[in-house]
Amino acid sequence: MCPPAASLFRRPGVALLCALAGAWIAGPAQAQVFRCTDAQGRVTYTGTPCAPSQSGKEVLPAPTPEERAQQEAQYQQALERRRAEQALQAEREAAQAQSDAARAAEQAAQRPQPPVIVQVPPSSPPVVVPSYGPFYPPRPPHERPPPPPRPQPPDTKADGYNCNVFRCYDGKGNTYPRR
Repeated sequence: MCPPAASLFRRPGVALLCALAGAWIAGPAQAQVFRCTDAQGRVTYTGTPCAPSQSGKEVLPAPTPEERAQQEAQYQQALERRRAEQALQAEREAAQAQSDAARAAEQAAQRPQPPVIVQVPPSSPPVVVPSYGPFYPPRPPHERPPPPPRPQPPDTKADGYNCNVFRCYDGKGNTYPRR
């Protein structure tokens, strides 16, 4: 990667290498490279001849017709190799797709057939059961059993009963609610 243009002015050798690298990468479209110096001493590299106000020097000469023919032949050979590689890759991919399809068909043939499910429509309308929501099962109606009968305390305090504000106690450890 070439450095930024500002640093190219300080190091003309790097600029020349970047220009030559760019010309080499261009391949068959390779052209002449000129080094142009303006009145302030700034150096630029271009593919066209320098302006009359600049001094210039040819850095990379134009290729000869034999060199151009050789480059074109190399380009055509590389292009044919690439097309042959692409065709070979397409053949490989087609063969892989065929083998994948054959394998999928073989696996499908080995799978058991799914059972046939026949739904018979109901003969009568379905019974609708009321529910209390999607997450709660239906509850039976709530009925509280009647409370058991409570024994009533005797009316007299003479038999050893002691009563306070809430309940009465007998001498045997039994308690009774106060009336």
